[in-house]
Amino acid sequence: MDDMVAGWWLAIAGLPIHTSPLPAAPDHPAVVAIATRQVPLRLPCYRLACSDAEWTPLASSRRIWSPRAPGVRPRSVAPAVVKLPDRRVAPLHSPHARRDSIRSGGNHVKWDATYGLEAIRSPETLLKVEFGTGVRIEPYTDYGTAVPGLVARGRLLLSQELGRHASFTQQVQVEAGRENTFLRQTLAFDYELFPQWTLRSDFELRHDTLGNGGRGRTDTERSVKVRYTF
Repeated sequence: MDDMVAGWWLAIAGLPIHTSPLPAAPDHPAVVAIATRQVPLRLPCYRLACSDAEWTPLASSRRIWSPRAPGVRPRSVAPAVVKLPDRRVAPLHSPHARRDSIRSGGNHVKWDATYGLEAIRSPETLLKVEFGTGVRIEPYTDYGTAVPGLVARGRLLLSQELGRHASFTQQVQVEAGRENTFLRQTLAFDYELFPQWTLRSDFELRHDTLGNGGRGRTDTERSVKVRYTF
């Protein structure tokens, strides 16, 4: 009798009626299992996502430094754990970090405030854009403008991994003031010859719109270096 009452109530409420038992309550019909709350009607949610990176299974430890010198063991740290209310779900974590930043400060050369945004951030590619305003105190220092006063600054940084042993870096820095604009661009190519030994080939271009009597001046510089990391 109770089964019939529960079935009629579900039919009036507009829910589908099933007579076959559910896996969660194999000894009772579906109507009885739902009516006595042995089987929840709420479906599981699988829409858990992170705005910056996908959620990934939690590892026991994460390697933060992997030296290549013989006899030196790598160091590891335990990652942060995001606790979920349902204990039946495996622990998850997300490598989320802010893509934008605000920096302000200065010294005897200049005072400025800069806003930065990482437009692209992946294990192989990094594209960062910065722009801001400030006050130039010492002319031409730190690749700045020719006269003191208010300036507008911008910077673009591109880093690209080229395989396991090579990388490419491009940096463009510009500062514009009342009298002139100073532009500096650097292109660098790094290749790992041996562990801790790197060959760097770079090209630098500097352009001053006030140089050469106001007609503009461009200087270039090239270099090839071998660097050793201690």
